[in-house]
Amino acid sequence: MGGGGRSRTVYQTQSTPNDYNDAWIRDKFSALDQQALGFSNWQSGRQANLGREADMRQSLQSGLGDLRADFAGASANIENLQRGNQALTSDFAGLSGTQQQQMKDLYNMASTGEGGVQGVRSQGGLTFTRPRGSGTGSLNRNSLQTGSLNI
Repeated sequence: MGGGGRSRTVYQTQSTPNDYNDAWIRDKFSALDQQALGFSNWQSGRQANLGREADMRQSLQSGLGDLRADFAGASANIENLQRGNQALTSDFAGLSGTQQQQMKDLYNMASTGEGGVQGVRSQGGLTFTRPRGSGTGSLNRNSLQTGSLNI
């Protein structure tokens, strides 16, 4: 044998079988993962519903504002009609019974459009007109013929 030899260290490993079974913990984590997925799905659905509910709430608020505006407009129209009714009553006040009946007949004809009669309110009162039936005027165009009584 020669002089400068090296000594060699030999390691011996001994493997022991691992008989630990971790299937039970994997089952538990699997169940927890399923619960977390279910909760996550529920949460996503709830957030989507909240978004739709907010949109619906905003739409309803907008509709309510429109209804209030329509109601205000209708109230103003009713007030205008009431004022017009009072003005009509005052227009009839100074007339004789025959004149009042004639005005009522003309007013009813104007409101139904019967016979082409139209009513116009002016500073002088109510004027009812009826378009001329046939023929031409001197200027070769239809003219209006006054068939009413001015108040």
